[in-house]
Amino acid sequence: MTPISTATNTPLPAIPVGSAPEAIAITPNGETAYVGVGLSLSIVVPIDTATNTVLPAITVPGGPRAIAITP
Repeated sequence: MTPISTATNTPLPAIPVGSAPEAIAITPNGETAYVGVGLSLSIVVPIDTATNTVLPAITVPGGPRAIAITP
């Protein structure tokens, strides 16, 4: 996954989230992005947006096709 700097509209170094990232949701405070990975989205990879660091993956059952953040 390649993040984009909104200040300069340029790509930043790629973040290794695995193959086929398909969905993304960002927390309201902007601190964490959650990326659904794989054809079935059975894994969600959190990313610390301050450092673009990949956090431990979360396995989710049922292969959801989207991600949403709720309070």
